Amino acid sequence: MSAGNKLRINKNAGILRRFFIPRSQSGFTMIELIAVMVIMAILASSTIGSYSGFNTSLRLFEEVRDMSRKIQYARDYCIARNESFFLKVDAAATPSTYSLFHNNNSTALVLPDENSNTFELPGYADITSTNIDAAGLEFDTFGEPQVTVDSSNIVFESGTHMIVIVTPTGYTFLD
Repeated sequence: MSAGNKLRINKNAGILRRFFIPRSQSGFTMIELIAVMVIMAILASSTIGSYSGFNTSLRLFEEVRDMSRKIQYARDYCIARNESFFLKVDAAATPSTYSLFHNNNSTALVLPDENSNTFELPGYADITSTNIDAAGLEFDTFGEPQVTVDSSNIVFESGTHMIVIVTPTGYTFLD
């Protein structure tokens, strides 16, 4: 081989080395990291929107369940003391409220660990309808509702959740 050929091979090797750098270190390039961050940002923004709607629905369900438990607790509390009690629901109030009374529909029934007999629901837990009249729903000393209909209903947010009080047992459940 002549000296000119060797120079040309060395010259070409230098050009290849400049454009095709061998990777001696492992890791990610900056472009790969930016691409992953952009994809994660898109996924996070779409997830946050759906999560906030889910969170509101979950908070509403918690309020409805809490109201149902308080009604059931008041029923059990009065059965143990051989007293009747009344449940009054004010769906027209803003925010919606419900109250518990015992014996004569005017004596406040303050349950243990509660500060009042009137409970105010948050704005997102609006009672849209109920078939409980303004005088209230009376439960006798056995915990049975004193109404002629099969069940009393308290409907939240146009039907998304409902508390049903079954006659004659007084059993309360969520629908």
